[in-house]
Amino acid sequence: MKAERTSRRARIAPFQWRQQAARLRASFLFQRELRLRVVSAFVLIPTVLLLTWWNEATFAVIVAVAGALVLMEWLRMVGAGDDVPLQVTAVGLLAVVALVALTHSMATAGVVVVFGIAALAGVARLTGLGSAVWWVAGGLIYASAAVMALIALRKGADGFSAVVFVLIVAWATDTFAFFVGRSVGGPKLWRRVSPSKTWSGALGGLLAGICAGAVVGVWLTLPLTLGMLALAAVVAVAAEAGDLLESAAKRRFAVKDAGSLIPGHGGMMDRVDGLVTASMAAVAIGAVWALDSPAAGVMMLMGR
Repeated sequence: MKAERTSRRARIAPFQWRQQAARLRASFLFQRELRLRVVSAFVLIPTVLLLTWWNEATFAVIVAVAGALVLMEWLRMVGAGDDVPLQVTAVGLLAVVALVALTHSMATAGVVVVFGIAALAGVARLTGLGSAVWWVAGGLIYASAAVMALIALRKGADGFSAVVFVLIVAWATDTFAFFVGRSVGGPKLWRRVSPSKTWSGALGGLLAGICAGAVVGVWLTLPLTLGMLALAAVVAVAAEAGDLLESAAKRRFAVKDAGSLIPGHGGMMDRVDGLVTASMAAVAIGAVWALDSPAAGVMMLMGR
């Protein structure tokens, strides 16, 4: 009996050591990734805010560059990353979309996107991509939607304030969803799409997004209203939905990260996935209140 207990303890000991080693490794990786995220944020956020404040044209440029990087990562993800003519065509079309969105209306830019999809699909078919053709076209739709929404939101006297509101809410939602989800854990949000995301992270991100929206409102000297908090909540939920959408796309193509451009974040698409859907939600809501100026509509809803 004594020999049996000794043998059992001998079998259990290595298992416990392996568990402890796995926990220590996970903790080290989490802290390392968190530090990289913080450093990247300290560099990127002031730069983006400065260029956003400067004028509509500088903001359109950084949006177009970010959109081009997202589109390139999307093409690599779907298996079209080695086709130089396809990449050049896709980025060129996106640049035209950005220019039209800056100088004309979103509707006009949307027409350009429709023709662009047809042109890109034609080039993709000539390169023999087969069933990936529509995934390639989907990348142009995804990047163009983000570019058009952000450029439209920046237009007008209220543009800077509206963009800052969406940026800060989206960033706070993403950051705190990551931190709370990793720290608290708990039931998974949608295991089939993203095994690492939890309900605690989603709730933490939502609350952080609402608080961030309130802080931006106070900074803009606006009264704290239910409309402001509701708008922040919708933008935060849209940001989390965008994160899930990108996770579903990466899972479809068995990709962990869209790229490695930004330390601690992966690729550009990993960084702006929530911002894409958050900006589209803000533009849609703002257009309901002020069709000719989504930014003015956002500020009206915030209580200006």
